[in-house]
Amino acid sequence: MVDLSGTWIKNSDVDVVRLVHETVVREFGKRALQYTDTAGAPEPREELRRILAVKGFTKHEVYFTTSIADSIRIVAEIHLDRGECIQPEDPTQREVISYARCGRPKAVYIQPHWRNPDGYIYSAGELEAASRSAPLTIYDLTYGLLAGEVPYIPENVVVVGSLDVLFPGLHLAYVAVPPSLSDYYLNVLEASYLHPPTYMQYLFYAAVKSGAVYAVFNSLARRRDLVRQYLGVEATPYFAWLRPRDKTIFLKHGALDGSAFSWRGRFGEYVRLGLTSATEEELADFLSKIPL
Repeated sequence: MVDLSGTWIKNSDVDVVRLVHETVVREFGKRALQYTDTAGAPEPREELRRILAVKGFTKHEVYFTTSIADSIRIVAEIHLDRGECIQPEDPTQREVISYARCGRPKAVYIQPHWRNPDGYIYSAGELEAASRSAPLTIYDLTYGLLAGEVPYIPENVVVVGSLDVLFPGLHLAYVAVPPSLSDYYLNVLEASYLHPPTYMQYLFYAAVKSGAVYAVFNSLARRRDLVRQYLGVEATPYFAWLRPRDKTIFLKHGALDGSAFSWRGRFGEYVRLGLTSATEEELADFLSKIPL
């Protein structure tokens, strides 16, 4: 059955996955199977720093976390006092919704490129205006890490993101902060005893250095093009935002109800289709048979 949940349940590029894992074991061996510094293993950290620098974050220090939820929790722990909250978009990434319900926003949370779940891309003017609404800006680059540059970068911005979407089986996230905050963040990470698996860090590194993440990304881009062809909606390589006449068939195949991404209880008429866990052939067959 075609799966629209958006998780890496299946993957057609089995050889690519195998080769990357073999690279990790062959090149890094025991180093990939042991604990590393709290900040992260040096080669993966440097690679992530390089990617973020290309997007415009040239001075940020990067630290690995286990998940995007961990990254947001660390930001909240450091920056939010009692009664303060994060002001997210609507719709927004589900992990930030629990920090949204209060009367005193301390930080504004934005996904600059391919906002989850509707794929919106912000202009420089919109990002600048949003950054003026709160003392701290949080950029989530989960889905925009391989896309274009961020068109506006506030002086006081923290970057978070999940790396899970880059490669099947990868379970890793990060937080990147300005130099003025780096020691403070590292101290909190050490106190929280967060040690993301070293193997996952090197899996990320090997997948990027070998070009495997880009091969997977190109495969996902072809799935995006299929969705555009059959459904006539704008989609990203990772998901599509759809307002169908009948949600039932999509929900039965793992699509998520749009209301799950709203902290105001909106968008119940939409569904988000995940594109990472169905092959192109499965998607084409499924979409060709459903009534629109």
